[in-house]
Amino acid sequence: MNRYFRAIGFLDNFTIRDYEHIVEDITFRPEGSVVADNLNAKYLILDKCLDCGENFGICVRIIKDDKGNIHRDSVFPYFRTEDYVKHEYCSFEKKITGEEFLGVYEDLNLGENIFFYVQNSDELYKRKQLKDTSCSISISGLSIAGNVILPIKKNDVERENAKEFNKNRVDLLSKANDGDHNAFATVRYDDILTNVMVSEQIFVESMDIYTVVDSSFIPCGAECDLYSVLGEISDFKKTENYLTGESVYILSVSVKEQIIKICINEKDLFGEPQVGFRFKGTVWLQGRVK
Repeated sequence: MNRYFRAIGFLDNFTIRDYEHIVEDITFRPEGSVVADNLNAKYLILDKCLDCGENFGICVRIIKDDKGNIHRDSVFPYFRTEDYVKHEYCSFEKKITGEEFLGVYEDLNLGENIFFYVQNSDELYKRKQLKDTSCSISISGLSIAGNVILPIKKNDVERENAKEFNKNRVDLLSKANDGDHNAFATVRYDDILTNVMVSEQIFVESMDIYTVVDSSFIPCGAECDLYSVLGEISDFKKTENYLTGESVYILSVSVKEQIIKICINEKDLFGEPQVGFRFKGTVWLQGRVK
């Protein structure tokens, strides 16, 4: 059973029996979107989704063979957003087992390649005929462990300086990708300088790392679509799972000028969210493609 079901409100008294009952009910619903007619029309791949709340729910991906037999391929919780951003270089790779895909794109704001679990695999099958590597992606996250922590005190000048620094860094990374060696050297020098400054404050001045580092977005663990996220809460909303009545928070978290929407169970979030405070937690990154 996917442990991230708790993020969308399946935590208290949610047993294996309950899980199987819900999945079976979704599997045999008449409606569903076609993911792909596979090779030689030997089988059909279908996605059947059940919304359990505001833009979140459960998706059951099934395979139907030419004799009409149904086989469950995968089940995953989802949290959808419609905040699509165009990216020039995107690639996708099928996972070893099942009809599941991982996507990757380069995000200059975050300064690295971002991996995510693809929610709508049907779009990838449609894009097989396209040679264009660019696409629009809407990113969202599910979290099962998060904390609300105090913000770093900044005045208006410091905030503007941070925005300007990030803007210049994005410009330099763009030039470096185009082959500008001077821009690449400048980015490396800035990274080394920042690392030295942070290390001095933490180890020499004995400051807490969260009073020095304002936001971060780094891979977490062995799975490439899991990230450790630290960012400012720019907006939040409390909603509930229609089936269980459990409360769920939808947080808008700003990380290096990039907004990421995260869904987390109220009981998995330590602290009361407020605009201006920060979120720190592990996030399973998902995405929709168009």
